[in-house]
Amino acid sequence: MPFEKTTKGNPYRLTKEQHFHMKAIIKKFCINGKLKVIYKNGDIRLCKPDNKCFMGNRAWSQEMETTISHPIERSFLSQVEKIENGEGISNHAAISDYHLLWCLRWHYSIMVAEDYDLYKNFPCRSLDKEFEELLESKGKVPVRSGGQIAGRFKATLDIKTLLELEDNKKIYDGLEWQIVESKGKSFISADCYGDLMAMTVSPKYRLIAGKELNDKHCFVTDDEVDELNLESMNASHNFYFCRDDS
Repeated sequence: MPFEKTTKGNPYRLTKEQHFHMKAIIKKFCINGKLKVIYKNGDIRLCKPDNKCFMGNRAWSQEMETTISHPIERSFLSQVEKIENGEGISNHAAISDYHLLWCLRWHYSIMVAEDYDLYKNFPCRSLDKEFEELLESKGKVPVRSGGQIAGRFKATLDIKTLLELEDNKKIYDGLEWQIVESKGKSFISADCYGDLMAMTVSPKYRLIAGKELNDKHCFVTDDEVDELNLESMNASHNFYFCRDDS
């Protein structure tokens, strides 16, 4: 039973619906508060940034949401703002960290972690639900009868491990992110880029990772935008999204 509702009134203000991709970035694709979402099955919908397609339901713990995710998001958003202000990128690692975080959160929002036996036959009883939520709000992991933890805490443990895993860090070693700017057609974004070392951060800007880049900032034609958008479509898993330019 991985998904659990909070107690009535949510007294500890736990995040119930969690974005796997930053709302601040999704909003950049909005016109009048909505953006276009194109599903792989052909369905097209106009959605708000809080649409459930961008979120999981308590897929990870509050510690993951605030203590771990928010610092990575803030550092990444700072780089996006620098790009939009014409200042360029000053911290490539911040972009790499977010690229990995986005991928991991997307995975755990889709493949929700099951409850997990942290300890075998641990001699303890479950706490009442509100006290569990108090502990969660303070970044703690409540252990239930027999040594089990809820799936969202297992997801947090997994994501923390994967963010620090040496093999994952090596993927980004030596990479810099090139700014690709369109003066014409709009870029689209995949729901998640996975192992593709690229991401769209607004209808105007796309980032591509590489080593020893000659051009830190380049401009592309409409035909090249079409090629890069096809790459985003192919990288997407369930849907891709864009500004509604119709």
